[in-house]
Amino acid sequence: MNRSQLIKDRLHDVEFHAKKQWWGEDLTILDDPATCAEPLVVRKALACRFVLNNMPAELKPDELIAGICRMSMIGFGHTFPQYALPEEIADAARVNLSPLSVWGHQPPNYEKVLAIGLSGLRVQVQDRLDAELDAARPDTERTNLFRAMIIGLDAIRDLAARYATMCEAAARAETDPARRAELAAMAERCARVPEHPATSFAEALQCVWFIYIALQSTIENIPLGRIDQYLMPYYTADIERGALEASEAEELVVSFLAKFNERVQLDPELWEDHNDPSIYSFGSDPSDHSMYIDLENGETYNYGVSANHWDLNVILAGVRPDGVDGTNELTYLFLRAWDFLKVVTPVVSVRLNHDSPEELYRACADILRVGTGEPVLYNETPIIDAYVRLGIPVEDARDFSNDGCWETLIPGKSHYSFSHIEVLQLLEYVFQRGQSLVRGVKEGLDLGDPAHLETWEQFYAAFKAQLDTKVEEVVENRMKYYGASYRIAPDPIISTLIDGCIESGKDLTDGGAQYTIYSPLLTGVSDCVDALAAVKKLVYDERKVSMAELAEAQRTDFAGREPLQHMLRNRAPKFGNDDGYADDIARRLVADFEAKVQELNVKHPEIVMPLGIGTFENYSKFGHKVGASASGRAAQAPIGSNYSPAFGMDKSGPTAAVKSVVAPDLWRFATGAPLDIQVNAGETSGEPRLQRLVGLIKGFLDVGGNILTITGVSTEMLLDAQKHPEKYRTLRVRMGGLSAYFIALPKEMQDTLISKTKFSIG
Repeated sequence: MNRSQLIKDRLHDVEFHAKKQWWGEDLTILDDPATCAEPLVVRKALACRFVLNNMPAELKPDELIAGICRMSMIGFGHTFPQYALPEEIADAARVNLSPLSVWGHQPPNYEKVLAIGLSGLRVQVQDRLDAELDAARPDTERTNLFRAMIIGLDAIRDLAARYATMCEAAARAETDPARRAELAAMAERCARVPEHPATSFAEALQCVWFIYIALQSTIENIPLGRIDQYLMPYYTADIERGALEASEAEELVVSFLAKFNERVQLDPELWEDHNDPSIYSFGSDPSDHSMYIDLENGETYNYGVSANHWDLNVILAGVRPDGVDGTNELTYLFLRAWDFLKVVTPVVSVRLNHDSPEELYRACADILRVGTGEPVLYNETPIIDAYVRLGIPVEDARDFSNDGCWETLIPGKSHYSFSHIEVLQLLEYVFQRGQSLVRGVKEGLDLGDPAHLETWEQFYAAFKAQLDTKVEEVVENRMKYYGASYRIAPDPIISTLIDGCIESGKDLTDGGAQYTIYSPLLTGVSDCVDALAAVKKLVYDERKVSMAELAEAQRTDFAGREPLQHMLRNRAPKFGNDDGYADDIARRLVADFEAKVQELNVKHPEIVMPLGIGTFENYSKFGHKVGASASGRAAQAPIGSNYSPAFGMDKSGPTAAVKSVVAPDLWRFATGAPLDIQVNAGETSGEPRLQRLVGLIKGFLDVGGNILTITGVSTEMLLDAQKHPEKYRTLRVRMGGLSAYFIALPKEMQDTLISKTKFSIG
C-alpha cells in the first residue's frame, strides 16, 4: 500500500473517529507580576508564545509534513490562556467583546514569508522599533506593537525548532532506513523554515503549514489563499533541477492536505462545546442583540453543521496580477490530491475565465458530478472588474483570493469583515409593525397597520424604509466599533504577516492593513423576493387576498388557512425560474440595497465596501429566526442558501435558475453571490453528460454569473445514506459556505438537503 493510501486510511479510519484533545482552557500567563505589568498587546503575544511553546506536539507515522494543530473550530469555539486583566475584560464586555473575539478570515502574505522568512520580517520590525525608540517622542502604541510582533515571530521559530528536535530524535530511534532518511530530511526542513527563506517545494509546504498552525493554534482562523500560485516557483525549480519527481510531489501534497483534516471528528457524541457569544462579535451596544453573529450550533436543528469548519479555503487557478492565466501543474495536483483524500477541508475553490484551459473545466466537472459540492467555481472577470470599480488597483484585484467560506478579499493585504442584512426578517417587520413573530419583541420600525398601505408602491416603500434603516444601523455600528477589538483581542502575529501593518505601526484590528474591507451581505434574497412577488400579485394586482388576512395568516403559521398557503406557494411567481415578474422585484431589491450602501461608503471612503449575497451554511439558522412568510413558507423553515432559489421553488431547470440570478446588476458584488445547485448524480456519468456539465459551467460564466456551486447527488442516494450511513462515509454535500460529511449532519439539515431540487442536465 502506498503512502497516500495509508494517509487516507488513517484519516478516515482513525483520525475522524478519535476523541480530540482540547488544550488551553483554564490556563493563564498572569501568574507573573512582570507579565501583568506589560501592555495588553504584549501580553497577547506572550500568551501566543506560551501556546506555541507548550501545546501538544506529535509526529504521525506516515507523514512528510510535521506538526499538529491545536483544537479549535468555528462550530464549537476556542480555548486560550488568560492574558487580559479583570478590568480590561469588564471594559470589553461593555461593547460585547472578550479576549476570544478574534475574527480571522484573511490569509497572511505566505509569499512574503516564503521569500524572506521570519528572519527577514524580524529585521523589518526591528528596524521600525529602533527608529521609534530613537525618535524624539516615541509612540508608545507602535513601540508595544513592534515588541509584540517580535515575540510572535520568535514563538513561531521556536515551534518549528520543537519539531526539528522531535524529528531528529525519531530519526535516531527509527530502525527502517527509508523512514529514518525521511525523518532526517523533515528535521532539516523544520530547522530551516519558516525562520529562513524556503529553498525547495517540500520546505515551502512545511513553511506554509507552520504559519498556519501557529496562527490557527492562537485562535486566528485563516485560509490558504492562492496556493498553486505562490508555491509554483518552488515546485518548478525542484522539477527542473531534478530534485523532485512527480510521484514525490504528489505524496508531499497529500501529506500536506491531510494535516488540515486531522482535527475532523465525525462522532457527535465526542464533540465538545467551547463557544462564547463574544467570539463572533465586532463590538456593539450590549442592548442591541441584532448585532450578534450567533451560529446557534448547539441547537438541535443546527447541531454540528459547522463542527468541522475552520474558515479554511484554498483557491486555485485564475489570472495572475499581470493578467496572464495562472493555471499550472499544481492546480491539477491539488485538485487530484484533494479529490483522492475525500476530505472536507480546506474548502477548494477554482477561479475560471474564458481563457481557462478546457482541461481545467473538465477536471472541475469530473469531481463535481458525484457529491463533494466542490470545487466552488468563481467567474473571476466580473469580480475583478467590481474591485477595480471600488478603487482597488487592477494588479491587486486580479490577485483576489477568498476567506474561509467564499467571500473574496485581497490576500496578504486585507482586514476583512461582514454583516448580514436579513431581508426576509425586515419584510416580517412590515407585516407585524416591527415585531418579531419568533421572539415576540419589537425589533424593527413600526410603520403602522400594513392594511393601510393601499398600493404596491406604498407597501414596497415601507419595506425599503425597513431596509434602509437596518443597512444604515448595521454599517454605522461597524464603523463606530472599528478598532474596539484591538483593546482586548489584538492580533500582533498575523499583523506581522499582513501588508501595511509593519509600515503603519498599527495592528490589523486597528486599521493597519493596506485594505480594510467591510462587506454588507444581503441574506434571504430569494425568499424575500418570493414573498414580495406574492404580495404584489395576489394582494395588489389580483386582489385575491387582503393584507389583513395575509398578516394574520403569518401570525398563525397558516393554521386553518391551508388553502391560502397553497395559493401563495403555487399561484405566485417564484425567483429562480426565469420569471420576469419575480426577477424584476429582485432587480429592484438589489439596486436599492446597493444604492444605500454606496451612499454610506461615500460617507466612509477609507473602507472598501464590496457587496455580497449570502447565508453560508447557516440558512437553517436564518430561517429559524423568521415566522411564516407571504410566499407560503412555513414558520422557521430554512431559507434558500446564499443566492439560490427558495427550497423546492426552482421548477424550471438550471438554465432558468442561472438567468434569474444574473437578472439584477451585480456590478458592486465583488464579495460574491453564490448560486448553489444540486444535479442528479445518476445523470452525470459518461462523456456526453460530462460535456453538458462543462457547458452549464461555461454558460454560467457567459451570462455573467458570479459564483457557482454544484453538488452531484440524488434524492435516492441521500435517503439511503440516512438509512445506511456506513455505506456513505465519504459522501460530502455543499452547505452554502462549506462542505460537510452528510452522515454527520443533524437529521433536519439532511432532510432540507433531500428536499432541495435536483436538476437534470440532459
